[in-house]
Amino acid sequence: MELRATLKEKKRIVIKVGTSTVTYAKTGNINLEKLEKFVRVLFNLRNRGKEIIVVSSGAVGIGKNVLGIIEKPAGSVKQACAAVGQGRLMMIYEKFFAEYSQLTAQVLLTKESV
Repeated sequence: MELRATLKEKKRIVIKVGTSTVTYAKTGNINLEKLEKFVRVLFNLRNRGKEIIVVSSGAVGIGKNVLGIIEKPAGSVKQACAAVGQGRLMMIYEKFFAEYSQLTAQVLLTKESV
């Protein structure tokens, strides 16, 4: 219970979302229902006065599915999957966040960025 009480006191919450959160495990397709619920939870937290930061991966998994790639991509193929998937992922986030009149943006980081 101590952890729960400690978390309730925090002003800023960072949430990491990965491929398993944004896609269906069996098909690799985007799980719109899960993402919609996730955005609703974010706004409920925000309405409680919390600052929410979402760190979202999953672009490679989405792009891999869109491009019909079955094996784990590497190198330039992985980069292509990320490029295709990132566009789709941002489009979905934009749609769901717009329902709450919230702007979205992305910051792309690498290990060298920090």
